[in-house]
Amino acid sequence: MHKVLAAFALLALSGCGANDAATGASVVWRCDDGASFSARMTTLGNAEVEASGQTYRLPGVPAGSGVRYTDGQVEYWEHGDEAMLNGAQGGPYNNCQR
Repeated sequence: MHKVLAAFALLALSGCGANDAATGASVVWRCDDGASFSARMTTLGNAEVEASGQTYRLPGVPAGSGVRYTDGQVEYWEHGDEAMLNGAQGGPYNNCQR
């Protein structure tokens, strides 16, 4: 009986993890020195950023202006038609335009 309850509990808990899938088309950013990266939003409001073959899932954080996403090591900031990406492989990604 305990094994059945334990198995049921594991199944129930596995459904609690929300699927944070990427949605919509990616925005391609072209930056100084020919660098570029792409970004798109996820179903939970995070940013999925791809730079130099590496994918980063970055949670949203408060920003003074625009929108900002960071995991504490990689930071993506977007305001209007400008963006920057810090800490990602292949950078720096400065003065980026759509």
